[in-house]
Amino acid sequence: MPKVRFSPETMPQSGEELKQTLQDALAQTTPLNDFVQIIKDLTWYELQHGLSSEEFYSRFEAGELGDDIELIRWANKYEIYLESKGEFEQLMTLVESYALPVMV
Repeated sequence: MPKVRFSPETMPQSGEELKQTLQDALAQTTPLNDFVQIIKDLTWYELQHGLSSEEFYSRFEAGELGDDIELIRWANKYEIYLESKGEFEQLMTLVESYALPVMV
């Protein structure tokens, strides 16, 4: 998801101008950009807590780590990561099946 920042000079002057700015920002994003941001977020959590996301998620699901809001967010991001990764892998398999020449 793109980040939109405003300064006093660039602050939208109307709701319509804000809406257009947000629509323009959304039009520039791709699922791959979102996936990269999720990986960056997971890396931040891993560095903060000294755990891989995989290990964290396993322990979180087992109830070993509690239910702090930061941990819930980490778990949600990891679930989104796994789902997105699976979708990209399926897409790559599909592309490869159509893009590679058939050996006769």
